[in-house]
Amino acid sequence: MEVAITKMSQNGQVVIPSEIRKDAGIKPSTKFIVFNEDGNILLKQIKKEALRNDIMLIDTIRRSEKDIREGRVTKADTSMSDEEIDDLLMA
Repeated sequence: MEVAITKMSQNGQVVIPSEIRKDAGIKPSTKFIVFNEDGNILLKQIKKEALRNDIMLIDTIRRSEKDIREGRVTKADTSMSDEEIDDLLMA
């Protein structure tokens, strides 16, 4: 994982450092989806094949967080396989 520091310009532009772009394979005109999660800004490259799955995952996470806040929980046993836990959580 590459780590670098950058800053925002007066116009709100942020430069992704060259070593990060190179490591991620980012080319000019690459599109991103931008998330604001409690002040943490996240960029994710938009790839058609993954976009729908990403949006569905975000929705699932938000619903799960709401369920937890409201006391609705699902308990998983540590002896369960990852697949069994995924099935339980995605039901």
